[in-house]
Amino acid sequence: MEKELKTSERARCALEILAETASDGRYVSIEDIWGQCLLRVPLTPYESEINTRGLPRGSTNWRFASSDLVAAGWLRKNPALTGEWAITQSGIAALDTHPGNDLYREARRLWTLERDRRVNEVEQALPERWVSGNSKQRALLSAAEVIVEEGLRKGLSAFSPGREVWTAQNIRGLSALWAAAEKIEGRGFTANLELQLADATEDQKLLMAEILAFQLLPIANVMGHAKKRERVESALNTMRHPVEIPQVFDRAFAGGAFNPGQGMQSHVNRAITVILDVLVSWTELNDDEQQRALDDPHAWRDLVLGKNDGFPTQRYALLYLVHPGFFGPIVSTDHRTRIREAFVGEIGGEFSDDPDADLQAIIIALQIKAGKPVDLYGDLEARWKTVPPVMPPEEEIQPPDTAHETLDPRGFVPTDVDVVELAAATHLDGAWLAKVTKALHRRGQVILYGPPGTGKTYVARALADRLGKPGSVVKRIQFHPSYTYEDFFAGYRPVTDAVGQLSFSLTRGPLREIADEARKNPDVPHVLMIDEINRANLSKVFGELYYLLEYRDDAIDVLYAGSGDDGGKSFMLPANVLIIGTMNTADRSIALLDSAMRRRFSFFELHPDVEPVKGILGRWAKHHPQTLPVAALFDQLNASIRDREDRIGPSHLLRSGDLSADDLRAVWEESILPLLEERHIGTGVDVHVKYGLDALLGALSAQPEAAPET
Repeated sequence: MEKELKTSERARCALEILAETASDGRYVSIEDIWGQCLLRVPLTPYESEINTRGLPRGSTNWRFASSDLVAAGWLRKNPALTGEWAITQSGIAALDTHPGNDLYREARRLWTLERDRRVNEVEQALPERWVSGNSKQRALLSAAEVIVEEGLRKGLSAFSPGREVWTAQNIRGLSALWAAAEKIEGRGFTANLELQLADATEDQKLLMAEILAFQLLPIANVMGHAKKRERVESALNTMRHPVEIPQVFDRAFAGGAFNPGQGMQSHVNRAITVILDVLVSWTELNDDEQQRALDDPHAWRDLVLGKNDGFPTQRYALLYLVHPGFFGPIVSTDHRTRIREAFVGEIGGEFSDDPDADLQAIIIALQIKAGKPVDLYGDLEARWKTVPPVMPPEEEIQPPDTAHETLDPRGFVPTDVDVVELAAATHLDGAWLAKVTKALHRRGQVILYGPPGTGKTYVARALADRLGKPGSVVKRIQFHPSYTYEDFFAGYRPVTDAVGQLSFSLTRGPLREIADEARKNPDVPHVLMIDEINRANLSKVFGELYYLLEYRDDAIDVLYAGSGDDGGKSFMLPANVLIIGTMNTADRSIALLDSAMRRRFSFFELHPDVEPVKGILGRWAKHHPQTLPVAALFDQLNASIRDREDRIGPSHLLRSGDLSADDLRAVWEESILPLLEERHIGTGVDVHVKYGLDALLGALSAQPEAAPET
């Protein structure tokens, strides 16, 4: 009872905090909300106990309670899955309407009513139509319904209520512009869009944004919320006065219904052309014919397939979006054929002359047997996958667009990184940086190695920053001798509750966490930077994960049950998780790494003796002119050091502005000489005599001609 009261208090507390700090509906971090809730409603000893999720019981109860607030329409969660909440206007009103703990009781009542309504609706629909049991599919169909009802049925905007956008004039005008617009080869879809819409009206630009949203809604697995939103915004941003994407679409962008294959992903221009062609045909229908197409799936199919059934995946997607109860979320011609063949016994063992009707009848029969919606890509997939695949029809294989946007499994392509700009920022050779970028794309993981001060971490961070896109995650960790598999991936960690009682909880490490984030947005890169990667026992830290670095498409059983995907035993490392490691060779030579590590990473040396680090101080001095002979002094220092791995990296001297004599002496005495002292312990070398600043400056001035700053 006390637990329920505390949960009720914190549920109200969450809404109160949001009403106080973000009454305009802005998103606020869950952690910030939770921290303030704890100040107002502290945890009891029981609530402080850590559960299997690695969280206090009270925190988990509070997070579950938030679902009731969402169901009541009082709370919104950021569909980008970034861990943020926002209050709605009805949520603000509910705080005044329902005092104290009555607020949460009312939310629970509304949630129960909605659950019962949905259950009853599903049960009634099972014998009648194709039913979706997936909340993400329901979200996308809710957004699609807005376009069907507002756009197709009324001719109005789905983004800007009451605005006439889906008119015959706008559709035909946009189609003509789209067909005539020049597309620059080598530029992606979004880069070309501004050029293609240059002569479009404001309403036509808005229409294009809504068509793009319609096309993107059902795409799942290969494209996440951030990429979908970015693509729609690329059309909205061509407007003089852009409109906001409605929440119903923003929520729907986080999900999807099917993996569309390469066609709908990369051939966006052709997909939009197909949709525009269908819409032009739509404008040629009279009112009665349009009404019939929206009410009768067969009439809609006649319109969508038309005289040309090319690009079937996009056309089947249009069928599904408008009549999901009849067509369902299966767009692959091969899958449709194999599913029909595998389950025809459910409808008497005989095909009709209408494959779509057969598929719907099969689904209805399976739904009635199961008493719930069925997923043909879940437990039933093994059955139809035994049917031999069919060759896709010739028209399903799309020729390449002149300007298409490829969604790479890594989440990026090497040309996404501006190596010229990166070279200017790092003072390193652009060709070398391009090699690193290509290796990261090819292998998924690279290591930058060399002695201290050669800019390994700086370069890694600079590259990671330029790989970042909307939805990307960049994590930075550092290995050390006591770092373990349990720290890196997952393991049981000791925790104590409020009264000091010790227990163990399965806790996820940075690799496991970034893999989860990568699955949410599979179309953008997620970078894990590992500093000092060679300081840990790598075989112990990586364990069976070594295998996944090489075979990203395979799953492997992990050490701890419950630490795998979806809380299971097996784990697959997404292809868009990139690892950039740095390795200090003063601590451990690359030759000492085990073969498994060396085989799975691409290695790139950063050393003051070789390019691209060699000569960096000279290049830097061109942009930051120096009074003192810094570059020559640096060369003189390293020439005096016998052991190659003891030589000093130039980052100690890469300071903005003219390095004064006092600054140079401070760097020398506080950074460079202590490093050299460590390296020369037991050698009998007096570091201050041999490598002191005055000694090197004297030797430099004694030369016949000082080396110029180049």
